[in-house]
Amino acid sequence: MFNYMEELYIFAYNTHAAHTAKGWSQMRFAAEVGVESAYLNKILNAHRQPGFEMIHRIADALQMPAGDLLSNIPPTEAFHQFKESLIAKHRKNLEKKAAKAAAEKSAPVRSKQVAKK
Repeated sequence: MFNYMEELYIFAYNTHAAHTAKGWSQMRFAAEVGVESAYLNKILNAHRQPGFEMIHRIADALQMPAGDLLSNIPPTEAFHQFKESLIAKHRKNLEKKAAKAAAEKSAPVRSKQVAKK
């Protein structure tokens, strides 16, 4: 039995493999599903949990049973590499956000000067 995050990674892996096998870019895939590319990107990167309706919309676009996206266990090594790449990407994005927040916090506050007439 897999935990929640493992299931998200399995779904993301299977979905990515299926749309890549069709030769679809992420933008084309999003258009086929009928969602914004940014939203689909979050699903494909295991940052967003798709609901039942979205799982079925994705499966319908890929012309495959929804259960295949949820239950097909990927090859161990390929899945491990996929998962590690997503974790590294997520870590990098968190570091960028933290650096940006730190830079904004340390930037001097500029007050508005009132123009004299």
